[in-house]
Amino acid sequence: MDVRALSFTMYLSKAEARLSSALGGSCRIAVLHEMNKDLLKIISQIEDERFRSELRYSERELTIRSKKKGFTCFIVYLDERPIAFVFGFDDSEKGAYFSDSAATLLERKGVGSILTALETLYCLENGYLSEKMITEDLDESGRRLVEYWARFGFYVTGRDQKIGVEMRLEITPDVVKGLCDKYLP
Repeated sequence: MDVRALSFTMYLSKAEARLSSALGGSCRIAVLHEMNKDLLKIISQIEDERFRSELRYSERELTIRSKKKGFTCFIVYLDERPIAFVFGFDDSEKGAYFSDSAATLLERKGVGSILTALETLYCLENGYLSEKMITEDLDESGRRLVEYWARFGFYVTGRDQKIGVEMRLEITPDVVKGLCDKYLP
């Protein structure tokens, strides 16, 4: 299967079917490019449940981020209830996409992995050369986030005690094909 021969829309359908099977319900994934009150509420509710207070964005911060060029947000719904999101936008570095925030209410079910594969495919189809993010070594549950992101091909590009761990993934057809083959076969 050649990732270049399949469209984002086809992989989106595969992702919805795979998640529906894994989660035992009806899943759909919405891809949005503008913030509205409903999206603000969804992101805030998921962040409130999953993130420490200092990691949560305010409505104002979310609105500012949503106005950045290339803003894209994926929302996963299970039986029409939002359970996960990931959003990002054009990075200040030419050709780079910044994956700003991601969270899922259901862990260890493949939701985050599938969203990561979809986001990288989106980046490839939209001409991005790399995807960047900032994470932390360990989250409040003790999960090793750098190791988690490394399994997708992200590598550390910098560390700053105030900002966190900066990571990057080079977006190539082979990298994206590998992720899609693994998480969306």
